[in-house]
Amino acid sequence: MELITKNRVRTVAPAVAPARPRAVTLAGVLQLLFALAFLIAPVAGLVLGADVQAAAEAELARQGLSPDVLTRQGIRFDESGAALVLPVTTALVAAVLGWLNLAGRRAGRVLTLVIQPIFLLLDVFIVTSQLSRTQYLQDLLGAGADAQAIIDASESVYPGWLTAVSQGRMVFTLAASVAVVVLLLLPSARAYFRR
Repeated sequence: MELITKNRVRTVAPAVAPARPRAVTLAGVLQLLFALAFLIAPVAGLVLGADVQAAAEAELARQGLSPDVLTRQGIRFDESGAALVLPVTTALVAAVLGWLNLAGRRAGRVLTLVIQPIFLLLDVFIVTSQLSRTQYLQDLLGAGADAQAIIDASESVYPGWLTAVSQGRMVFTLAASVAVVVLLLLPSARAYFRR
């Protein structure tokens, strides 16, 4: 670019934005993958939920229990309504934060350092509830029910790969939340967002 001042021509280099550090790029990509991972369960529930619910109710009937006991207890295996709000909102927020970080917006980093630890706590809650779901269901249904058989029947509807992906998702989202926070606290990321 040339700048002309009082009969002089000077060449002025255009301002170049600093290169985004790899740590920031990796954090942003992890957040986008985190968002996608959080959509696995709701999509599977929308697609296969009715079949999963029917399998659980059939197992209850096989055990001699009323199939509507799950509904009376507020237990649904299909994703709908309020069950979609948390994972979809989490995915949207994570995606927006990822894009803000990739765009180099300081607000993205600040919000991520506040919200990503909340996502981590949410993941811990999800893992804990998954690990205790058989006991929870057994407590709700009472001694006459075989809660593990009901869960096994409901899970048998899902393709094997989906179960593996869902379990991997839990590990990934926990690790991604920690990694994103660590990456954005690195000196290169801090310097990049201070510009």
